[in-house]
Amino acid sequence: MRQIRKNPEPDHFFYWKMDYKSRNGHEAVYDDLKGTQEYFLLKKNLLEEQGYICCYCEKRIGQEGNLSDCDIEHFMPRHPDSRTLSVQECAICKDAQLAYTNLFASCKGESADGTDHCNHKKDNWFSFKDCISPTDPEIVGLFGFKQSGEIFVLNPAGVEMLKHLNLNSYILEQQRKIAFFTMLETEFEDEDLLRDEEYIEAVIGDYDNMQNGKYPEFCTMITYCLRKYYL
Repeated sequence: MRQIRKNPEPDHFFYWKMDYKSRNGHEAVYDDLKGTQEYFLLKKNLLEEQGYICCYCEKRIGQEGNLSDCDIEHFMPRHPDSRTLSVQECAICKDAQLAYTNLFASCKGESADGTDHCNHKKDNWFSFKDCISPTDPEIVGLFGFKQSGEIFVLNPAGVEMLKHLNLNSYILEQQRKIAFFTMLETEFEDEDLLRDEEYIEAVIGDYDNMQNGKYPEFCTMITYCLRKYYL
């Protein structure tokens, strides 16, 4: 997973919340936002901020203006599980449901049984001890990758997140594997280039940065494997 650097809260979102409170006499909640013009504008902001990849698995989302293939994700859930969190912890989660720092864009996982992942798999699970925000620098060193597409934990803090996000679903593993070997075929058609460290570093730079406002799909897996297995 790559670290997401949040922009300041968009002015239009700030003023929408202020206007809602002025008109209704109380703070807005997420259900007041969902489906409105402001909701879709906010989702677009989140996609742009993330380079049009899922905040968890890095699948491509929101392509060509399609906003239906992704959700606005609450890192701290708006309906926290009171069986696992204290009253105070539940209150913190609920109060953050329209906090811009708590909002991300996530893919919709997969509909097939046993293969769901990311936002849909995570559902209302949250742990103040075991969850690391996509904005936290620690997220960068949480996982490693095999060229087969499998993710493994580098930091014990990632064990629960890997499980609850189901980032090793069969579909995700295969998609990451295909993305990596497609990159090799594209960037290293001349296999001699795999022994050229300067060229490899240049490719890593390309995949580690946005191109035309978008990150390459599964970019963290690609750059990790190039560094780990080819340098």
